[in-house]
Amino acid sequence: MAYEPVFEKAKHIQYWQRCHNTYLPTAYTSNDSTRVTFAYFIISALDLLHVPLSAQDRFATRRWVLSLQHPDGGFCGSPAHVPSGEQRGKMDGSANLAATYFSLLLLGAAAATDDEARAAFACVRRKRLLRWLRTLQRGDGSFGQLVWEGEAMGGHDVRHSYLASCVRWMLRDSADEQDLNVDKMVAYIRQGQTYDGGLADASEHESHAGYAYCAAAALYMLDRPLGSAACDERGNALTKGIAHDKDLISFLIHRPFDYQAKNEAADEMGENYIETKLSQLSLCEGSRHPSYIGYNGRWNKKADTCYCWWVAGTLKILGSLDLIDAAPSRKYILDITQHRIGGFAKAVGRPPDIYHSYLGLAALALLDQKELKPFDVGLCCSMEMARKIALAREGFEGAGKMSFDEDGFWHVAAQA
Repeated sequence: MAYEPVFEKAKHIQYWQRCHNTYLPTAYTSNDSTRVTFAYFIISALDLLHVPLSAQDRFATRRWVLSLQHPDGGFCGSPAHVPSGEQRGKMDGSANLAATYFSLLLLGAAAATDDEARAAFACVRRKRLLRWLRTLQRGDGSFGQLVWEGEAMGGHDVRHSYLASCVRWMLRDSADEQDLNVDKMVAYIRQGQTYDGGLADASEHESHAGYAYCAAAALYMLDRPLGSAACDERGNALTKGIAHDKDLISFLIHRPFDYQAKNEAADEMGENYIETKLSQLSLCEGSRHPSYIGYNGRWNKKADTCYCWWVAGTLKILGSLDLIDAAPSRKYILDITQHRIGGFAKAVGRPPDIYHSYLGLAALALLDQKELKPFDVGLCCSMEMARKIALAREGFEGAGKMSFDEDGFWHVAAQA
């Protein structure tokens, strides 16, 4: 009987419940400005593991997320960034694009019923947020991360394009006359394809599997119908935005490689490069079927748990997920980076962390791990959560007139 790696579901639930119910380790202190990101990963991971929030936790989540809403549009990443008192309306830059994306998803995650889901965005200042989102787009089609003195700031980065595309899909009504400049957005993403077929923020920069996902997923979300929780067909934006899709697929299928423990030895300098001669590396094309397949995001880098997601997610969007050898890919995650206390590490010998633990689950869900909910490749959450977000879109017009759950949240939120 063939060996089947074990997914330690109970340990993963314990890991995420510990993250949810207690203080995080001190190493996370410097990342307090992204607290809403951690909140999303924790709650979404529990959702993937079929662990629902209690009514009290749902109430607390919704109230906390809405407390992060900036008066000028968008959401802040941490309570420390929320303007109050005389500062209200004077704090440029405290709302950012990533926090807004995660906040909206959390509002959907906190809904237990369809009625609650339809009301999830009832207290979001939707039109103000969409005006703020348009301000983030530059003339070249790229997006900044935040607004400072009326201008988009924060680098030229396709990660921001992805976040903007998701926020647009979550909040834009088909009746809204003003929209992002979608044509320029698509053109900006298109110009980022590099000589090796990968994607970066510019064609002369280094390609990266994470950028590839963000670019492809941004286009995928532009193609997703506003009223639909899925996008089953390749759309116009994805076709126009990827200049050479065969080259991109080639770049992606060269990210997995035959895992060899000797190549993963800890480097005292903290680098992450494979030091073995390239001639000695296997790209899984030989006659021997690999036991473990790891993934990197850039050429000559070591395997990293999260890149199984970035690569598999992009291939899924491109309709080529079948090019991945799923069994040894799952085996690498479950046998090599799954941690004995739950969660997943970045690489062999490391402790688990929230980021890699969530994207490890995302990769396994995409590869049909039976203990996890089906996964939405565009929004990076369960399909069930994506359905709630689609219902929240339905509630734009009638949210204030509906009868919601009896926990008192909507009355309290309206007074906040």
